[in-house]
Amino acid sequence: MDLAENRFGKTWKHFLEVLKVDYNCSLADVCRDQHTTFGGMSSWMSRRGYSVKQVKADAVCDYYGGVEPSRPTTFSPSFTQIAPAMLSEEEFSLSGITITFNSGTTISVKRTTPGGVIKMLRDYERKEGDPCIL
Repeated sequence: MDLAENRFGKTWKHFLEVLKVDYNCSLADVCRDQHTTFGGMSSWMSRRGYSVKQVKADAVCDYYGGVEPSRPTTFSPSFTQIAPAMLSEEEFSLSGITITFNSGTTISVKRTTPGGVIKMLRDYERKEGDPCIL
């Protein structure tokens, strides 16, 4: 087994362990903590048929009594750290965007990814109860 295969395998096992205690953890965060590239990890998972969605569903059954834990209610700027699966954040990011919500709230974001914007809109929708149309 070469070093990359070993590193990806260890990162995957670590993600499964973290998932047992923190359902809201992201694979991207675990990759960053383990010094593994998210794009490389995604390719490695794809070749093996591994799925974050599936292991999270399994974790709900095995560790959370069949009930998906809710996301934390505090607003966090962590949405800027989400990276697309096959591109690095530097290769595919948005800079200097401004979003104005129906309530009149305006948010200016220095740098994020498209996925980060979508996550932020979903979090806002849950908090405010107003639908956000993308």
